[in-house]
Amino acid sequence: MSILRHIAEPYKKFETSSLFLKIFQIILFIWIFSIPLKNAIYQISTVLIVILFFIHYFYYKQKAFLFDILVTYRKLLIVFLLFIASMTLSSSLGISKEGELFSIFKYFYRYILIFIILLYFYKQSFFSRRWLLTAIFAVLFLNSLDGIYQYFVGVDFIANRLPDGPSYLLTGAVHQHNPFGLFMGIGAIMSLVLFFDKNNYTIFKYDKIIYFISLLIFLFTLFHSQSRSAWVMFGIFSLGYMLLYIKNNGIDKKLFYTIFSLLIISAMFFLIDENLSHRLTLLLQGNSSGRSTVIWPFTIDKIMDAPIFGYGINTYRLLTPPCCAGVHNLTLELLLYTGIVGFFIFTYLIWLALKESFIKSKIFYFILFLSFIVLVQFDGSLILGKLHLNIFILILFFIYSFRLDKIASKPIK
Repeated sequence: MSILRHIAEPYKKFETSSLFLKIFQIILFIWIFSIPLKNAIYQISTVLIVILFFIHYFYYKQKAFLFDILVTYRKLLIVFLLFIASMTLSSSLGISKEGELFSIFKYFYRYILIFIILLYFYKQSFFSRRWLLTAIFAVLFLNSLDGIYQYFVGVDFIANRLPDGPSYLLTGAVHQHNPFGLFMGIGAIMSLVLFFDKNNYTIFKYDKIIYFISLLIFLFTLFHSQSRSAWVMFGIFSLGYMLLYIKNNGIDKKLFYTIFSLLIISAMFFLIDENLSHRLTLLLQGNSSGRSTVIWPFTIDKIMDAPIFGYGINTYRLLTPPCCAGVHNLTLELLLYTGIVGFFIFTYLIWLALKESFIKSKIFYFILFLSFIVLVQFDGSLILGKLHLNIFILILFFIYSFRLDKIASKPIK
């Protein structure tokens, strides 16, 4: 009964909210739900969020309010804009196709503008961090169930997708197994924190056993995605978080029994499935699917030919690579596409975020962001990858939204 009561509370608040706020929250949830799908729903919901922002901004004449937001985050936004300028310059001087300049514009409105809009509506009390974390957790949990369904049935129930390859790499509704593994890794991270942390980071007060069960489900889908980069990300976060937990609470029974249970269950996953054990062996042997032996050496050679401004965005395929569709390394990708100039600008942006999150109240986000940056050194893109860029922007929002908590504001709805 208590669980039903806690589920009903946010619904009652939703019923009494203004129409505009309801519409915004619905569209925001749809946007979050559509990020893993990367389909037309994602594009439409992104546009709708931008439209709602401009309607609210002009109707309520929020010039001063928006200006305060921009001033509060001026340093971060300036660095963002400098990186866009470096992408534009590199693409203009390099070998990028003409249409790629439009991709740079999309980089602005899909990510930087969305970042500003999230801060704007957060400050207007249209949603809270707890609401957003709950929405994200719900979407990830649904995708994990979709992955389990795909494992047993052979096709997922959201997008009707088949798994990747003959070794049964789970993808769920995501287009490929590596980003699916990333989402499952984030879900496992959230479950781990919710299970151990005494704070209520989500709206619903689930029993701890629910968090533990969700952790097992996320781990199952994470492992069977066979995304080794996501495995590494989860491993780095878990190690960092456990060390932090031990520092604050010592090695208590809860920690000991949980780690022991997770190790036993995880070992069973790998012992039962030969594909998983083979994949783990390749990871331990340093086998990187051609990254360190073919892709990265080729990329480094090309970087040396255009070190200052690079070749422009999305030019890897134009350089006649020996294999694969991308660099699979954030550092080399930045150097290849934007040269030393863009690399130092984006590295400074990452440094600002790490510095901002390295305090006690945000240390969870520091570990998460750091582990995510490690992941994109092996898979994904923070220049052209929609999924990874949206995760990047959401993490930045959680890190920087704390600044707005210092001054209370009344919502204009």
